[in-house]
Amino acid sequence: MFIDLVNRSLLLIIGVIIVVVAAGIYYMSISSGPNVESVTPSEIVTSPKSIKGEELYADYCTRCHGAKGVGRVGPALSASNANRGVIENGNLDEGMPAFKGELSPTKIDSIIDYLNS
Repeated sequence: MFIDLVNRSLLLIIGVIIVVVAAGIYYMSISSGPNVESVTPSEIVTSPKSIKGEELYADYCTRCHGAKGVGRVGPALSASNANRGVIENGNLDEGMPAFKGELSPTKIDSIIDYLNS
């Protein structure tokens, strides 16, 4: 009788452990890794320059142009309209501030490279 109670308790503990581990695996699978959107190999393996450009874009551009250049207050951005002159000197008619005094040419290059990637 005592052995049956120990076996049942052991089975119950093993069952609880299996449920907890399965729940943890499920939680980790939905909370980490890339978004549900498809990711290309070039997005996974990025150069440090591209990563720096992404950080600079997030700091200086996202508030007007939105994440990933989809557009907000400012227009959507693409490789074709990433213009060094506009970034450096701005475009007051369009509400674009000048970043010449704030961003070095190297940082502007990084942002343009990020937009081109």
